[in-house]
Formats: sequence, C-alpha cells, structure tokens
Amino acid sequence: MVAAKGGFVIRSDRDDLIIGYWSLIFEYSKGVLALLRLNFPAPAFALLRPVVDALVKAHVVLIGSEYDVLDIRRDRYNVSYEKDGRRIDEAFGLGSLLDNYLKHARPLLHSLTHSGKAQLKRRFEGEQVGASFSDEEVAKLVRNTSSAIYLVTVLVTRHFGFEEERQAAERAFLQYGACS
Repeated sequence: MVAAKGGFVIRSDRDDLIIGYWSLIFEYSKGVLALLRLNFPAPAFALLRPVVDALVKAHVVLIGSEYDVLDIRRDRYNVSYEKDGRRIDEAFGLGSLLDNYLKHARPLLHSLTHSGKAQLKRRFEGEQVGASFSDEEVAKLVRNTSSAIYLVTVLVTRHFGFEEERQAAERAFLQYGACS
C-alpha cells in the first residue's frame, strides 16, 4: 500500500525511527512465521517480546519527549509495561487497549524471551523432550504479531498522511479481528 504511494518523505528527526520500527516489526513477524513453519516454536515465541517492544517504541517515537527519543537512539530506552500502554492509549484514543495488554502480557513475554518457566514447561510432553506448544497458543502468537503489524501500519500511515492507506489498514484490522 505505502510503497505504491512512492515512498516516504522524511519530515522530522523522528521519521527514520518510526519507519525503522515498522520495517522491524514486519521482519520479526516473518521470522515468527518462518520458525513456526520449520517447527521451531520456542524461538518463534521468544520473538513476541521484541515485536511488542518495537510497537511500543514506534508509538513513543511520536508522542515521547526529546529525551525519550534520545534514549531510543542511544539504545537506553526501556519499555515500561506499567506506564507506556496508558500513555499511548491516551495519545491515540485507543481506550485501554495497549495498557491492558502490556500489563497482563509482561510476565509471559519476559519468560518466553528469557528462557523462563513459560518456555521450560513446554519442553516436555509425557516422556518426550521438545517443544509442546498447543495449536491455540500458536494461533495466539500469530494473532499477536499480526495485530502488531496492523497497529504499526495504522500509526505509520496516519503519521505520514496516507489517509486512504490508513483507512484500508484499519478496515483490514477490523476484518482480521472479526475472523480471529
């Protein structure tokens, strides 16, 4: 959609970051799908936290202070799962979408990414050792990463004034949500 528009015109010192996070989320999501196809679910699930962090940072790039953006550029910004969701929801009129998600998902995301209990308890099925993620868990992972793609696409198209493309992304997201 956006490529057909002729690309991006960098207008601010934050635009490169938002484009970078948009691209990164797509690549992470493709990585999740590739790993699942190859039957490597543990590393696929470990990628969910970086997807979420990139989504949050993309939003913070637009609503954050100069100090926040400087911290992102210096690789010192830490996503606050307690505060960033509420701040983003308020700025973009999302109700409590990200606030609720981040507050509830944080322990699981941390455990999946950092070889915690969430990964270990899925290593055994009977006497077999290996990944044992349920089909429902895999479907939730795909829904989460797909939702991140939609949300960051809406953010990017809105920011760059691609109104037609933003509306199309929002319609697709709503349609996707109705099917999930």
